[in-house]
Amino acid sequence: MNILKREAKIKVGDSATERADAELNLATINKESESSTLRISVVIPVYNTMPYLTELLNSLEFQSLPASRFEVIAVDDGSTDFSGEILDVYAKRNTNFRIIHQENSGWPGKPRNVGIDEAYGEWVFFCDGDDVLGKEALARMLAFAEKHDVDILIPKMIGLNGRRTMASLYRTTSVDTPLEVALRSLNPTKMVRRSLLIDNKIRFREERVRLEDGMFVAQAYMHANRISILSDYDYYHSRIRSDGQNISISHIEPSGYVASLSHIAETITSNVRDKGLADQLIAGLFSRKALRFYEGKRFLSYNESERREWITEHVKFLRRFLPGNTLEFFSGLPAERVAAILQNEYAQLVDLAETDTRNARKPELVGLEATSEGVRVRIRNFASNLLPSRLVIDDRDNQKVVPVKLAGTADEEIFAADMPSQTLADGLVRLGNVGVAYGETEVRRVIMSAEVQDQTVRGVRYYRTANGFFSVDVRKANNKSWQNMGR
Repeated sequence: MNILKREAKIKVGDSATERADAELNLATINKESESSTLRISVVIPVYNTMPYLTELLNSLEFQSLPASRFEVIAVDDGSTDFSGEILDVYAKRNTNFRIIHQENSGWPGKPRNVGIDEAYGEWVFFCDGDDVLGKEALARMLAFAEKHDVDILIPKMIGLNGRRTMASLYRTTSVDTPLEVALRSLNPTKMVRRSLLIDNKIRFREERVRLEDGMFVAQAYMHANRISILSDYDYYHSRIRSDGQNISISHIEPSGYVASLSHIAETITSNVRDKGLADQLIAGLFSRKALRFYEGKRFLSYNESERREWITEHVKFLRRFLPGNTLEFFSGLPAERVAAILQNEYAQLVDLAETDTRNARKPELVGLEATSEGVRVRIRNFASNLLPSRLVIDDRDNQKVVPVKLAGTADEEIFAADMPSQTLADGLVRLGNVGVAYGETEVRRVIMSAEVQDQTVRGVRYYRTANGFFSVDVRKANNKSWQNMGR
């Protein structure tokens, strides 16, 4: 709500103008009173988001939080599909939905700012038109924010359509989240106290600029008394669009991107008095937002000119914000990359990217030999930085796992394991996916070379799926279990 309106005073005079002004002020104050129970303003920038938009609106329409406690402000940024018409339909049947239509601005910043200016809630929650909220999201977020007097709330986010999220960030709920942790999340999907934005004049950049959401969020963090992470529920479902229209996956121009990154670094240096902490925060920012451009397929997908432009821009950043002993803030592979960037070691950066690509490859079945008990498999491990510990066969019906020990050592590129058919028949219901375990947490599914032929040993079929993966079928070896499934 406009601050001037909030501070309006009733002054009744004799003139018609004064009476009209008084009536206007009274209407404004009545509106303020009516909205006293309204706590959250959900702001949505919308541009050509069909068919995904209806899923988001449905998730808002059926929130467990009463409609009197939140409002939805959707800003249609000149959509050319029928997003605007769909918004109007939902607004007609939901009194807490407000729709603003405007000419296309070309970027989400302006519609988000319009939403902030129109908001009445104590908190403003930003979401995108192609995502989805859990049914209890707003109710749970509000209860937590009110209980703990939260300025910025970071709700747990999960991915849709293969979208990757930072699962490690949401492992536990944190009432008081350190700045170095909060800065790992610079997307705008936050619930922010509206007065924090108004009092500190924090707004999104409205021109077409990268990391405009990161610049906004970083500024807000610097003025927050309490930042919290809420991880007890799947609050926000973030989508990769099948039409490839996510802004985050479109082409990125190096100089503009690094200019925006520099803006965030300036925000940190201007607000964090402890220089040592500020340097650590900027180093973390560089690790997450800059070094990713040098990883595997991404770096190799650029032509030489683009690669060298990234190096040039990042050298400028490092010399400006982390002069002196830059490498003290990095270790391991990130330190290797930073050193190569600073020394303009183009060939080394390419080599590191090629190594990334090899290490990311799934293990491959290259040999399948029948034995008296089952089969001996030979598997090529491409990940030179990971040591296989065992095979795991995941049951497709009940997610149980049948472990298989390796035969001999696993420190060679090709390792072996014996898979007993009876053990598999006893442990699986029908079908099992074969994977390689690395340590206790990471498992990679095994692909099966086209040169390796399927085999059936003691009723267990070892075969290549339609997608090229190595799997086992125990139905013939375990007819009783199969019949008990009623199939």
